[in-house]
Amino acid sequence: MSIALINSIATLHKIFCANRRQLSKTATTLRKKRIKQSFHTPVLLDETIEGLNLQKHSNPIVLDMTFGAGGHSKEILIRHKNCHVIALDRDIKAHNIAKDLAQEFRKRVTPLLGKFSEVDHLLKSHGYSESSLDGVIIDAGCSSMQFDEAERGFSLSKDGPLDMRMDGTRNSSQVTAADVVNYLSLKDLTEIIGKYGQERYPEKIAQSIVENRPFSRTKQLAEAIGNAFSISNHMIRMDAIGRRCHSATKTFMALRIFVNDELNELHTGIEMAEKFLKNDGRLATITFHSLEHKIVRKLLNKRGGDGHSPWHPDKEDYAKPFLSELETNPRSRSAFLRVATRTRKT
Repeated sequence: MSIALINSIATLHKIFCANRRQLSKTATTLRKKRIKQSFHTPVLLDETIEGLNLQKHSNPIVLDMTFGAGGHSKEILIRHKNCHVIALDRDIKAHNIAKDLAQEFRKRVTPLLGKFSEVDHLLKSHGYSESSLDGVIIDAGCSSMQFDEAERGFSLSKDGPLDMRMDGTRNSSQVTAADVVNYLSLKDLTEIIGKYGQERYPEKIAQSIVENRPFSRTKQLAEAIGNAFSISNHMIRMDAIGRRCHSATKTFMALRIFVNDELNELHTGIEMAEKFLKNDGRLATITFHSLEHKIVRKLLNKRGGDGHSPWHPDKEDYAKPFLSELETNPRSRSAFLRVATRTRKT
């Protein structure tokens, strides 16, 4: 091989290495920018973290069962320097954000992809045994990130495909909201809307859906539901801070709950918290409607045959958003925080 060729190869190698370093720097910058843009201030942030009382543990381990955009997790990592966060979410995009956070807080974040009913397997496969956690967070329902993306199909204000799967495309066999409204009977739709949406007139809405289907877009469905009622009747609603709500809001919630089996998942999530929390560990739950409130209240107040309760709900650890938070984050209007302490038999 000639000297000229060797020199040319060496020059090309230097250029390649320089470009690779620059690409690596660019990727790191973009990742940090993505992390910064992804995080939002979640509802009842301070009250949730204070309720966990992590300062009493030297090296606390917290399971964030609804990582979402990571607002709770990141703030915990910032405030508690020795804390390790297990970041769980069923949404692949949220899981990717958790992996980015793990790069920012090295060896302090364990990202897990899955739903509440998969927690037992996921934790044990990563070396976490029962009674090993100091805190658990469950922020129930749909994340702001999912609402903000039209293509996910959760939002009334943004037209998108009628999907509503929290898992996204992770489970190809999971039904979508379009499957539900296009193929279920009038009776089944009436039951879903009445049970999960707590609508006063579910059959009227279901009838409008049946008469106007098929649907493929959120805007189509919202219009069909809205057309079932006159603008001057009782279906005009106001929220907690006096703003008008769309007449399809509760139906969309009902479909989302049904598609994602949210209530059964919430029940399982609290059971998993009971299983994996240490004695004196704390569970913080944020719920947004009466069906969620009822499940949490029932499970946190249950007692065994011997009269022992696995939870001690502290009445001082109940919280709702202040008016200032409602004004900056309207989605928090129905949020309710409960904190309970795990009590194991001695």
